[in-house]
Amino acid sequence: MGTEWPGDERRKAKTDVLTVSNASDKPEASLQILNNPEPVEPTAPEPTRAAPLAAGTPLVTGTLSSAITGSDALETPLPAEEGWQRTIRTWTGGLISPKPGPQELARRATLASIRRVYPRPVTVTIAQPAGGSGKTSISVALASTLGNTADHAVLAMDNNETMGTLGVRTRSNGSNLTIIDLLDALEELKNEHTRSGDVQYFTRPQGDNRFAVLASDEDPDRMQMLTRETLNELLEVVQRFWNVIVLDTGNNTRAENWLAGIERSDQLVFPVEMNDKSVVSVLRTIEQLQAMSHLSGNDHYAALCRHAVLVISPGSHCRSVAPERRKELRTMLEQALGEEATFLPVPYEPALDTNGLIDWQLATDESVRAFEKVAAAVSEGMHHAAVRAESTKRNKKEN
Repeated sequence: MGTEWPGDERRKAKTDVLTVSNASDKPEASLQILNNPEPVEPTAPEPTRAAPLAAGTPLVTGTLSSAITGSDALETPLPAEEGWQRTIRTWTGGLISPKPGPQELARRATLASIRRVYPRPVTVTIAQPAGGSGKTSISVALASTLGNTADHAVLAMDNNETMGTLGVRTRSNGSNLTIIDLLDALEELKNEHTRSGDVQYFTRPQGDNRFAVLASDEDPDRMQMLTRETLNELLEVVQRFWNVIVLDTGNNTRAENWLAGIERSDQLVFPVEMNDKSVVSVLRTIEQLQAMSHLSGNDHYAALCRHAVLVISPGSHCRSVAPERRKELRTMLEQALGEEATFLPVPYEPALDTNGLIDWQLATDESVRAFEKVAAAVSEGMHHAAVRAESTKRNKKEN
């Protein structure tokens, strides 16, 4: 049985037309065409070629799918883990599961801020020229909070031109190596084959506190090796393996390494107590940084002040300062920094008020919650600063 296909139909139609039109003139030709029709090959339509996409044009331009994936719709709210809501859910075995309360939702938002992803390694400087102001304590609390809450690789670094106390207040874990030992090996570590363990060897891991320490040397003469140039070289190496650097600074705001740390910082934190000595020290630092921006034409220093985070601790002088005076001092700081600065109080914490080792795992829940808010503000500031810097860098390359 033959198979009919469109080509056969076209041949029949063509044959009929030729036969009718030419039969009277050339019957022999008509007969030949009828007996031996020439095959007609089917012609396929020309394929339509799409115009090439311009560089950078997304393949998917729809907004409906992105509206879902870019929202919190993908994140199913977790059951309540705090308050009476958790109690009811636990007692009923999950049959009754009230939504999380506003306090728990606020804390979840705080933790989400800490877990931001940065476009590049970031640095935060803890600055307060007044001695005994809690710089090291806050450095440890902040580094541990960032390390425990987010999956960041955090390094707390003693940026002190004399002898810092970060190495004294944290666990050595059998290591006596310091920032100067790392400097001595720096030339070898600059090459592209350097591994994470090669640099970590000079640091002191803090276990469950989830950060590492690069301690200052106990010899003040050796610490003089820490200059603007050497600090920049150190940061270039360590930021290949740690994406968050916490700089615990000294008291000399004119020291080369202090200035270099400020230049490389994305966020500034001022520990402060509401007493005259502490506030005056912070105000002088603010005025110095603002003057540096004015004289150099570089807004970086003033921007650090505008977006600074002030950690207000009760300190040992809070009871001797009248409430009216504390209010006046805070007003002075607000006027110096502007509306964008963040003021966050933290409670007295026995785990920090010690001359010995600081173990943030011993901190009270109240302090943990307070420093989560500090870490969230710091993380948000570092993220915005890094995004702005990367955007400026791209614009310069394009122009």
